[in-house]
Amino acid sequence: MKLNNKVAVVTGGAGGLGTEISRELARQGAAVAILDRDSVDDVASQVSSEGTKAIQLGVDITNNSEVASAFGEIESLLGPVDILVNAAGITGTSRPTHEATENDFDDVFAVNVKGTFFCSKYAIQSMLQHKSGGSIVNISSTYGVAANADIPLYHATKAAVLMMAKTDGVTYAAEGIRANAIVLGTTRTAMSEAAMSISPEGSAYLQNLIDLHPLKRQAEPDEVAKVVAFLAGPDASYITAAAIPVDGGYTAI
Repeated sequence: MKLNNKVAVVTGGAGGLGTEISRELARQGAAVAILDRDSVDDVASQVSSEGTKAIQLGVDITNNSEVASAFGEIESLLGPVDILVNAAGITGTSRPTHEATENDFDDVFAVNVKGTFFCSKYAIQSMLQHKSGGSIVNISSTYGVAANADIPLYHATKAAVLMMAKTDGVTYAAEGIRANAIVLGTTRTAMSEAAMSISPEGSAYLQNLIDLHPLKRQAEPDEVAKVVAFLAGPDASYITAAAIPVDGGYTAI
């Protein structure tokens, strides 16, 4: 229970990975606020079953006022924010640069980058105000460090998310706020299924991607969640501004 008396916020918390991250943080003792624009009634109860308090808020993280209001509500219901996990993300279009539209660009950057910025902004404000330090974990991707000719706009957003964690980790180190990114390989989630559905390769896309990972399989959400909880907790107290690969060896080859 290394996160006892901590308040954690997880964006995209109603998705498969976000839900598992929320549950793992709760298992470690944190109270959890689940932010998601999709309403899934039983996610908070699933997380609460781990023995800590959980709330769920329907929030469009691309909307500054909604995010500001949500963080105010979290503080009033649970207390100051100690942990933020930026897990919300969308795949966006598979169209290459010369075919992608302005709307394609805006859609994926709004969720993956602007949403991460807004949530980090208000979490950091809470951490600074209460002078208690904190931890931010951004879910980036191997696609943020290694190029592939499939979903170029998504690649760009995940590179941005990674660098946001590094710069925040450096900027707020003196205040005891750590920020790190997870470089995530293919993971068994709805997002990986969505990426397959928009690929010209169809069902072969996912298997070809798995084959690029030396471990020759997808990560399970709970494997990722355990690393997130480690980075959020005291055992990672000397880790900041880092990009931690959880990628089955993908970026090593």
